[in-house]
Amino acid sequence: MFELIAAIQFFALSIIRFPDSWKDTLPAMVIGMIGIFIVIGVIILFTYGLNKATSSKKNDK
Repeated sequence: MFELIAAIQFFALSIIRFPDSWKDTLPAMVIGMIGIFIVIGVIILFTYGLNKATSSKKNDK
């Protein structure tokens, strides 16, 4: 519990000490999030393509 309180206090003090640090880190975070979404999209498209390529067509007559 003490570690959690110490971590929160350290985070709060770093924000107070460096109030403009988000201006430096926000572009990197945005680029990282865009990269995550692109990778997830590629995985979804790859999975969709594999399902289409390997699915067997059922001819019910």
